[in-house]
Amino acid sequence: MRNTRLPLATRRGLTALPPAFALAFALALPSTAVMADDKDAITASIQKHMPGVPIDSIEETPAKGIYELTSNGQIAYVTADGKYLIAGDLIDVENRQNLTQGKQDAQRIAALEDVPGERKLVYPADGETRHSITILTDPTCPFCDKLHKELPKLREAGVEVTYILTPRQGPGSKGFEISSKVACADDPKDALDRAMKGGSVDAQACRNDMIKENMALSSRLGMSGTPYTILPNGAAMPGYRPANVVLQAIEQSGG
Repeated sequence: MRNTRLPLATRRGLTALPPAFALAFALALPSTAVMADDKDAITASIQKHMPGVPIDSIEETPAKGIYELTSNGQIAYVTADGKYLIAGDLIDVENRQNLTQGKQDAQRIAALEDVPGERKLVYPADGETRHSITILTDPTCPFCDKLHKELPKLREAGVEVTYILTPRQGPGSKGFEISSKVACADDPKDALDRAMKGGSVDAQACRNDMIKENMALSSRLGMSGTPYTILPNGAAMPGYRPANVVLQAIEQSGG
């Protein structure tokens, strides 16, 4: 007896698909499967050989056989078999673009958007706000004090400055204790002004957990020391810079 069953594609309603679409659909299946296999291999290798390294994400890159591995906000690259880890920037030579830097900048912007207002000290621009920057600062850091003295010039130029208290030496340090006191003061901005000048802060250190959260954030942002300025496009500028240099960097970043 002749087999009258419809073809599988017909039974699944695919006969009406254009040939090009059907071909693309068919080709996508093995590609997706290969990508999933690669991610599984990378995950297994990292967990086996680097068990202390958390995996935030594994994503494809434009470079064939190379995947982007994100861990605690830090980016590295790994081969599809998970055998080789590459530390450094991935450069698009043809378009002269630093793909790693672009991804890190986007990550910084996303991380800062998640910071609640209670963890910020915001100094609004004088008049219209033309730009906004974030500075990770330590009240015991001499170069933070130098940059703090540049705030009036930045604000006059239309820059809104947001401080996040981030003691560079972490829990147990003088900077950590003073940062917690500043956050607990009735007027945190006034307390920070006094702390920057070496004065005492008349408050209890009641926000230790918040300062620890700021420290965790600084790690995700790639902070290498204080002050650490995040420009409007997410690019990082470590260390002290006078106001005119900061303004120039803001303009060059696209503001």
